[in-house]
Amino acid sequence: MNAKELQALRKFLMLDVREAAEIIGGVSKRSWQYWEAGRSPVPQDVADKMEGLLTVRQTVLERLEAEALDYSDNPQDEHGERLRVPFYPTLAEFAAAHPEDGRLLTWRCHQSAAAELYASNLIRLE
Repeated sequence: MNAKELQALRKFLMLDVREAAEIIGGVSKRSWQYWEAGRSPVPQDVADKMEGLLTVRQTVLERLEAEALDYSDNPQDEHGERLRVPFYPTLAEFAAAHPEDGRLLTWRCHQSAAAELYASNLIRLE
């Protein structure tokens, strides 16, 4: 994984540099910034963790998309009824709704997937 790919994935997963550095890399914010700037190579374990998060996000996306398509009798109708999916403004709200897995990375994957489905007009956010 190169520097630009790392930065793109971090942003895609809605992580800020500090969160990614601490939780994924176990490093300082500056170290992560060096990886994204290309000043230091991206460690393989960090690349593996980022790709693992993409898998988690894809699982969430597929589950929500299936629920949305089952909910709407005509998903192509842009004005039709849409499944309402919570968009949690804070980790605390997500953790309260998902006590079994209220972790920051899971929350970010959920938010990213929900945003994509909303942008595709498959769901409504509440």
